Amino acid sequence: MDQIKAFLVDDEYLERTLIKYSVPWEELGFGIVGEAGSGEEMLEAIKANTPDVIFTDICMPFMNGLQMSKKIRELYADMEIVIITGHRDFSFAKDAIKIGVAEYLLKPIDKQELLNVSLRIKSRIEKKRALNGEYQSIQSGLIHSPSLPKDEKYSDLVMKTIKVINDSLSDSELSLKNIAEQVYINPSYLCRVFKKETNKNVTDYITGLRISKSLDYLNNTNLKAYEIAEKIGINDSHYFSICFKKYTGKSIQEYKRLNLKVPIIA
Repeated sequence: MDQIKAFLVDDEYLERTLIKYSVPWEELGFGIVGEAGSGEEMLEAIKANTPDVIFTDICMPFMNGLQMSKKIRELYADMEIVIITGHRDFSFAKDAIKIGVAEYLLKPIDKQELLNVSLRIKSRIEKKRALNGEYQSIQSGLIHSPSLPKDEKYSDLVMKTIKVINDSLSDSELSLKNIAEQVYINPSYLCRVFKKETNKNVTDYITGLRISKSLDYLNNTNLKAYEIAEKIGINDSHYFSICFKKYTGKSIQEYKRLNLKVPIIA
């Protein structure tokens, strides 16, 4: 696997030096590709060599670590971010989670905890890279969903999300939470990005795709409504009927009378 590129951000040089020598980065498969004393300096530096993970202090002049992390999320959705701080106020952690920060380390840095965090990051990045290879072919195929505009271009994160949804559409347990786990991102952040790019909530997109799939079954099979519901991941046939009416404007029976191509058993 290619080396994982790490970047360090802290306005204190000694803190950056401590991180550099606390764990055997090269043995872990990491390379420190740069460091900066401020968020502005970091954002300029990574334009030329985009890292896989950034370790950043929270308290810095001009642009604090949370503000910087939010900016990184806007520019590089898949980049791993580790917040390092001396603050033990949980509100900082809550704000970091909302932004999509996966890891949170307290100062003084514990070498073993830094090692554990780095290993978790390595595991996630390896899985992301494997997924990226699998998802390179989906741009032309999966995006042609009746639920999304065909001429739009979406980020890798949204494309990966669409891939997971398509692969798991028949799973009644499919949810924002387990989709986020599969694309290795914070659920609330995933929800915001998906909504911003597609103008649809993840849940609404899933339901719309399921109803579209149900139309295929109605038009081309003689399956009963409850059987179709199970095949598209909806265990409750009554709920399926409600969703169907909401998305098509017709009840299932009305749709059958108007659109059937094959006889269907009532």
